[in-house]
Amino acid sequence: MQSNTQKTICLLAYDGLELLDLSGPQSAFYEAEQYQKGSYRLQVIGFSNKPIWCEAGLQITPTVSIDDVESCHTLIIPGGKGSRSSSISETDLDKLQALMERSERVVSICTGAFLLANAGIPDNTKVATHWAFVDMFKTQYPFLDVEPDKLYINEGKYWSSAGVTSGIDLSMRLIELDLGKQAAHHVAKCLVVYLQRTGNQKQFSDLLDVQSPKNERIKTVANWIKENIADDISVIALAEQLHLSERQCHRLFVTETGLTPVIYLPPQIKKSKP
Repeated sequence: MQSNTQKTICLLAYDGLELLDLSGPQSAFYEAEQYQKGSYRLQVIGFSNKPIWCEAGLQITPTVSIDDVESCHTLIIPGGKGSRSSSISETDLDKLQALMERSERVVSICTGAFLLANAGIPDNTKVATHWAFVDMFKTQYPFLDVEPDKLYINEGKYWSSAGVTSGIDLSMRLIELDLGKQAAHHVAKCLVVYLQRTGNQKQFSDLLDVQSPKNERIKTVANWIKENIADDISVIALAEQLHLSERQCHRLFVTETGLTPVIYLPPQIKKSKP
């Protein structure tokens, strides 16, 4: 029996889904339920009760068919090859659309946005999807407004996230809205993930484009940059972290990375003066 405050989270399982798109949000909401009992009821639903095969080869058996779902507060649609194929019938898409209409929140993870669009959402709705499939999405669904850089985005009842682990970022945001920041912080600690990543951040950090340095001091300061990416960081601050002068800091970065400290810093946080 579901209480008036308990929210049913329905995670859609279908052949060819990306496992992490489903298991990431599932684990986040599970930990939130452990923190505050009675908050969530988790259901893995399918277009039937038959086992499905994930893209990576793992088999999952849905606990309930989409025909038998009694209530759904938040519908989560993971991505994967199956979402971008024609393997899901028009009948099943109609069933999905009906469930979307009676769900209070509809969430797509990664290329689950393709399935979201196939089932039908209002024209000009803003959505996010994996950066590698943005152009394909734009071509197939020109009536939707895809945001190429966002980790996740919200418009009305529709939420969508970018690639894979950003589904956890989005889940953390929903948990924070439902249960408060303390609950979200607890879940972040349990999953050993960052709480502070927001939908306004780029899908992939410019730090990922920099070759990993071999020098342990540079590795340490690179990790420090990631942990403080939301702050203004100056070259002086980098030098202080390395316990070097600015000139020594400059030489070390050029030697180890081929870049000056100013160029090494991502554009959104670099600052030439403290």
